[in-house]
Amino acid sequence: MGFEIYLQCFAGEPRGISRAAVRALFPIDEQSTEPDDWSVCYDRANSCRIRITPVHSNNGRITALCVYRPCGDIRFWDSILSILRMGPVMLYWPGGGPLIANELAADALPQELVDWLGQAKCVQSAQQIMEAIHAS
Repeated sequence: MGFEIYLQCFAGEPRGISRAAVRALFPIDEQSTEPDDWSVCYDRANSCRIRITPVHSNNGRITALCVYRPCGDIRFWDSILSILRMGPVMLYWPGGGPLIANELAADALPQELVDWLGQAKCVQSAQQIMEAIHAS
């Protein structure tokens, strides 16, 4: 896919989600990875880069991810769904979203984000995420 997707924590204490838990979801190519810029590779046809934004006061937690040119491998999208389930995290992309994985998280979405992105849609599968992206 020739665009970016964004995952953002929008509420919660402590702030952010676990860096280690997120990193463990992906097959990281350690040779071309930096601490906040990960190279993900499933196979020769399915790879992408993930740039993370750590919490300023706690490098073990992250508040946002930007995925450059997300790949089509369903395992990647299963990992994205797992991140959405980690807490008040939303997924959006140019022209679409937000998606969440927990209906209760919609209540915590700040009104300015709803005004900017629209009402959140709850997804329960990786396939639903892919369909929402392709439909926009």
